Formats: sequence, structure tokens, C-alpha cells
Amino acid sequence: MRFEKEQIKAIAGDLFEGDNIKKNTKYQWVDIVGIPPRPENLKKSLYFTTHSNGEDGWDNGFDRRTIAPRVSQDKGWDLVVEAGDTTPHENSLIVSSLDSLALKLLESVKLETNPYVIGVTGSVGKTTTVAFLEHLIAGAGIDVKRFYSKRLTPLGVTCHYINRVDKDTSVVVMEYSAYLKDHVDTLSQLLPPNLAFLTNVYNTHLNPGSFSDRNEIFHSKIQIGQPRTTGYVNERILNELNEPQPAGWNNFRVEKCPFENKSLPPTLRTDEMYTVGKIVAENLGLSETHLKNAFETFLPQEKRIINTTFAGKKIFFNGETSGGSRLWSWFETTNVSPPWLFVDEVNFADENPLGFINLLKHVFDSEKTLVLDTPANRSRLPVKAHFVNANRFKTMLKQAPKGYIVYHKALSTRDPAFVPKTYLRDHWGP
Repeated sequence: MRFEKEQIKAIAGDLFEGDNIKKNTKYQWVDIVGIPPRPENLKKSLYFTTHSNGEDGWDNGFDRRTIAPRVSQDKGWDLVVEAGDTTPHENSLIVSSLDSLALKLLESVKLETNPYVIGVTGSVGKTTTVAFLEHLIAGAGIDVKRFYSKRLTPLGVTCHYINRVDKDTSVVVMEYSAYLKDHVDTLSQLLPPNLAFLTNVYNTHLNPGSFSDRNEIFHSKIQIGQPRTTGYVNERILNELNEPQPAGWNNFRVEKCPFENKSLPPTLRTDEMYTVGKIVAENLGLSETHLKNAFETFLPQEKRIINTTFAGKKIFFNGETSGGSRLWSWFETTNVSPPWLFVDEVNFADENPLGFINLLKHVFDSEKTLVLDTPANRSRLPVKAHFVNANRFKTMLKQAPKGYIVYHKALSTRDPAFVPKTYLRDHWGP
């Protein structure tokens, strides 16, 4: 949606404290918080001086007030600031509460729009599954928007919705993430899904101050289902956790995908993605032929999974953090055949690996898992592993039989300029 300054003032109502913006500017974007994909080279953007101390453990503490004057000057953007803010703010709209204004803008857009919302939650594979749903639905000529971020919060959802949803938007697909117990519930109340999926539950988030066991994770994530939601839960979760059938929910059993996609690894995550896509296709009236074409042409987004080659072999490059459930996903294959896993760099980012140490033991106990012997890897990895020096690592990488091979270098693909094939060639030879 597009907002004019006077329209925002009217929506703000008693929140409005004043403004010194001379024109009734029509804004291309209302920047409450940074989200992808924000358009490049915005000329008319309204920039919120949003700030958070991170006390709830969800948002990392951040404060835009320190950079807002420079952003306004360099980009020519107008600002929204809270009354009493001492930061210099020319060309600004002043309100009593930034968060309250954001919610009022969200409710205003909701009154004029009515997309069908599809939500996915689980421990692993949410981003890839939601990206596939976007690809599936867009391929049918339906206006669909995907809400995503490294850590999707209420402010992020609000910013996505008010900027990217309009009267022509038929479907929104979104991942519902849990970092603390009430997060999925909070997101699902803010944007209730019409159709929701709970795909898997692992113990990666069993960290101090978070979850104590997988059942707690399950009860947190099942809150994605609101009163009018049609929900589907993977029956494997109920069996593994000995949980009763959630009231009003449907079960699904993961199906082996009958189609081929050369960019996706042969794991249960791929079959979960296909199964969710099949259910969505049935609910939206899309044909099996369309589902097949969408699956075969899908390319994973955000560089979570990259299919590359080295020494004449196909290799799946994993550039995400060394989370236990993510690494374990490579071992959950449809034919129960573990991959060769070459670990270049271990990095758990802000997660405590002791919370998922049992998964790590399974991964690094495999004779087909080799870890580059560096001081950093030894210090970060809290379990026994098969450490090998650089020469041995290089030799084994070149000699590993063709088949299912994964190369892991944590955090590497967050650099948009990173090219796995070039990296492998330059570090381990042609």
C-alpha cells in the first residue's frame, strides 16, 4: 500500500504530536524496520526511528535514532520520531508511540485487503518450504507475497504487510518462528493463518531460558493454529513425542516425492516440502501437473542450499550456522544412507550447542563426517569428531565417491558475493 503524510496523520489520530514536513508527500515505502526485499533507490520513504532494548529476547537490541539524521540527510527521507526524542530531526512526523502507530497502519491496510494466509512452522526447513510455496503459487498466476527474514518479529511482519500487501494480493506465505515460548502464538495472533503446517520438531532450541524439551517446543509451535485455521501436523511428531491429536487439527504423513529436482538433497526435508506443497495445491485447486513443474523448477532461496560441483562431483554446499537440527537433516535421508559431510568451519552463532549436544554426537560420530583441524573448530565443537589436517581434508574431498556429499562452512553464504564453486576451487584445487 502507499500512504500520504496526511493520511498517516489521520490514521495516527490521538498518537499524532506534530510535524514539520512541508508537503503532503506520498511515500513509496514506510520503513518501520529493515526487511527483505526493500526496494532499491527509494526516493520517497518514511523512516521510523524504531528502537528496542531486546529485553524480551526476541529482537536484538537496536536503536535507529543514532543513524536517523544521517539516513534522512543522505537519502532525503522523512522521519517518524517519538515525542521527547532529542535526536535532531528535520522533516519529521512526531507521534507518542512508534509501535502503536505501526499497529494502526497495519490495521488500516487489513481493512482494505484480505489475502489467504499460509503459515509454516517447525524446527528445520521453514524458509525453503515457504519459498517453494511462493514458487508454486506464483507459477499459477496468483499474486502471492512471501514474508521472511532471518528473525521474523511482529515489527517485521507489520512492515512486510503494510508495504507489500495490496488489494490485488491473493495469498501471503510466511514462516512462523519460535525463539521463546510465546513467539509463534504472538505472530499467529498478529497475522492468523488460514492454512498452517507443523512439519518437524527437533531439540536445537533447548537452550537455557528457552525450551526444556521437545514437547515444550511442540506446544509452542502448535499455537500457529488460531480458531479459524485449518491446520496440518506431521503425524511423525505426535508419534515421537507421544502427543495426543491436537483438537481441530489434521494429520499428514510425509510422502516420497515422485518428481526430481537436481538442486535439492535427498532428505526428509525435501519430502516434507513436497508433501506440504501437495496439500497446498489441493487446497488451492492446482493440478498435479502444475505441482510437478513447480517442484522440478524450484531453486532454494537465500542460499540455504546450493548445488555446486568440485572434482567432477556434485556437492551440496551448506553455508548456514552449525545448528544441530540443521546438520542432522543431512543425515535423515529417504534411503537411510548418510552423506559424506566435510566441515570446513564450525560456528553456532548465538545458539548454545550444549542444548542439542545429542544431535551433534550423532552427526560427528559418523566415520563419513570429517572436520578441518583448526583451533577454532576444536574450541567450538563440544563433542568428539574426526579431525583431519588440511592435506587430508583436501585428499578425502577429492577422493570421496560420487554420491551424496555435503560441504559445510558456517555463515559463509551470508555474504552475497560468496560463490561456493569458486571457494572450493581456490582452497582445495581444481
